[in-house]
Amino acid sequence: MEPVTFTSQELYKLVWEKPLTHIGKELGYSDNGIRKVCIKHNIPLPKAGYWSKLKYNKKVKKTPLPKSDNETKEINFNTDIEKKKGKLHTETSLLKQSIEENEKLTLTVSEKLLNPDPLIKSTKAYYKELKSASNRNNRNFYEERKGVLSISVSNSLFPRAIRFMDALIKLFKKRGHQIIANRETKIIISGEKYKIRLTEKHKRVKNTSSKYPEFELIPTGFLCLKFDNFYPDKEWTDTATKPIENKLSDILSWFEIRAEKDRIDRIEREIRQKIRDEERKKEEELKQLQDQEFSNFQTMFDTATRWHKSQYLRNYIKKFEAYAIKTNSLDKEKQDWIKWATEKADWYDPFIEKQDPLLDNIDRTTLTPKKTRYW
Repeated sequence: MEPVTFTSQELYKLVWEKPLTHIGKELGYSDNGIRKVCIKHNIPLPKAGYWSKLKYNKKVKKTPLPKSDNETKEINFNTDIEKKKGKLHTETSLLKQSIEENEKLTLTVSEKLLNPDPLIKSTKAYYKELKSASNRNNRNFYEERKGVLSISVSNSLFPRAIRFMDALIKLFKKRGHQIIANRETKIIISGEKYKIRLTEKHKRVKNTSSKYPEFELIPTGFLCLKFDNFYPDKEWTDTATKPIENKLSDILSWFEIRAEKDRIDRIEREIRQKIRDEERKKEEELKQLQDQEFSNFQTMFDTATRWHKSQYLRNYIKKFEAYAIKTNSLDKEKQDWIKWATEKADWYDPFIEKQDPLLDNIDRTTLTPKKTRYW
């Protein structure tokens, strides 16, 4: 299949017109692959709920293509789907094929434990001590599981389980991944952590010897690698035709694909969270500006109101004095009142605000007592 080429603008327009699953079917490319290409080239993708809103003709918001991006630069798609031996290869199968063709990787489990990984050594030592009768009742011993792999199998199956885990650990480490064991066994790929444990499959058999329990679990001798933080459960198990030792490439490819998907999802979540945080910050800054603006306006309005009222008082005092003079009733008592009233107008006037000890506890704007602070 010929590579598909888009400009940034064309790809941006396409991913906002159709869901990635539809585009993937048309181009012969996985939706996860298209998502990775978009992230790599800084092309925004629709957020969750975008397509359902569009379906019901609700208002949607498009994230614009960054202006700094070169809208005419070409993006080449090397398709992840190709035909080989009549089968359609998916992203996982292609990675598995690449792993199996890599001569530097060991995909077989040795019949004997040779040069075991340090985790295998510490795990063997732990389970050896566990068998000892002197440690069975030692609770502290069970707590100290650092460096011990999560393995739960019958004694007869333990040597095989150890050899399988040794091969698995070495394979993952060869690919640059980490395996840690501290109460739980975890694989770390590209910063993503996955809890695993190796168990033995059991079958339920009806207990005919006694009434209770009605059923008992009988070990089958089949190994099973479980991925614990995945729903529904993901596991690789022995089958009648294919032992788990032959599934190393399946396990590795599945985890690497999963880790890449989770890494991209995490990056997308972080980008969405960053956008939400920036939007929230802008909203808070705008709210602060709005509150400050209204506060400034309210102060100006209150001050203008006070000035207007102070002029009202002054006009009243002048009218009072003029009337007293006209009626020849301007005695000392009225003169003292005029002086007192003028001082109060000066106290109230925002341009003067003359100090008045007797009114120190009164708010000039509300003309109510100031709130008392209790320390």
